[in-house]
Amino acid sequence: MAYQKLQAGRAWSVNPSDNTDIPNNGLNSPTGTTTTGSATQLIDANRVGTDPSNMATLSFLLAGIKPGMIIVNTTDSTQTTVLKVVNATTLLVKDNVFAVTAKSYAIYGGVQDGAVLYVGASGNIRVTTAGGDDVIFVGVPTGTFFPVQVVKVWSTSTTATNIMALW
Repeated sequence: MAYQKLQAGRAWSVNPSDNTDIPNNGLNSPTGTTTTGSATQLIDANRVGTDPSNMATLSFLLAGIKPGMIIVNTTDSTQTTVLKVVNATTLLVKDNVFAVTAKSYAIYGGVQDGAVLYVGASGNIRVTTAGGDDVIFVGVPTGTFFPVQVVKVWSTSTTATNIMALW
C-alpha cells in the first residue's frame, strides 16, 4: 500500500501575510532593531560596521542586501519587501511595518520554492500554490499535514493558526 512520507529538513513558523511570500529561512542576513520609526523605511543607525564577521553591525551595503529580499518584523510578525538600499543604515520598504521605533527585524535572501504545511489549530487557509493558484481551503482540522506545495499563506481569509511551513 502506498503512503505519503514527509521528511522535512527545514521548518518555519508562518506569519500569514498579504504582503510577502514565505521567506527562505536558509538564506538569512542581518537581524537588528530599528532606531527610528518610518512608514516607508527600515532605519537602523547601528549598521555602520565594516567587519563581515559581525552581522549585528555590518552596514546594509556591505551585507549584500538587495531589492526583493524579505524583511520580517519579528516584534509583531508582519513582513515586507526591500525596494531599495538607500544607504548603509536605511532600506526603502514596500509596506508600512516599521512606523514605530524599536521593532526587531530579520532579513531573508528570498522566497522558498514551495513548502507543505502543518496546521496547529483548525480553520481556513488561503494559500498561493507553487504553481501560482490562489486557493482557500475551508475547515482544515487541527494537527493536519497539508500536502500542497505553497509559497504564500495569506492573512486575508486565513483563520487557522500555529501554521508551520516544512520543506
